[in-house]
Amino acid sequence: MEDLSPRQEEVLQYLSACVDQEGVMPSYREIGSSLGIRSTNAVSDHLKALVRKGYLERVGEAGRSRSIRLTRKATGSLDEGSVVGIPILGDIAASPLYRLAEEDFQGTLRMDAGLLSGGGTVFALVVTGDSMIDAGIHDGDYLFVRQQADARDGEIAVVTVGEEATVKRFYREPDGIRLEPENSAMDSIHVSHDSGEDVRVVGVAVGVFRAMG
Repeated sequence: MEDLSPRQEEVLQYLSACVDQEGVMPSYREIGSSLGIRSTNAVSDHLKALVRKGYLERVGEAGRSRSIRLTRKATGSLDEGSVVGIPILGDIAASPLYRLAEEDFQGTLRMDAGLLSGGGTVFALVVTGDSMIDAGIHDGDYLFVRQQADARDGEIAVVTVGEEATVKRFYREPDGIRLEPENSAMDSIHVSHDSGEDVRVVGVAVGVFRAMG
């Protein structure tokens, strides 16, 4: 992909991840929102460049993002039936609660689909902190998360409390929610029902990837 600018390569990676995960191309607005491109005209220009360079091709009405598809040049020699693109959507704290920004697409990890059983939409977050080290989740790891709105007791989940977020083991208790670290030096986080805090499950952990080096 030496003929692509860094931004064009980023757009192409994002499109590939969306097709892998959702089966369809994202809209211009979704592309712009995820990649921080404010103008739909700018999104269109990037797509036109990718078409011109042979990474995308038109299959329908011009001017619509879903009327294009990835070419063999874009997918390379990968067996698309066995390899899936996992979008990296920012950082998550394995430590005290951390402010979770809006989705911040940072690239794509391509993995064997067989390593992520269970289906559903999966994304990756970069772990910061060490509260989950006894579960084998370390600072700098990529945490694979299956997007869902609930978790079973004891599952490792990405949870928001108000506008803050963390990754912990999730437990329901009679008076509220307990978020349990996997680090004996750290305390549990308790959120009572009458605290007024909005607790939401973003997804559950389905794997960890650690880059060596």
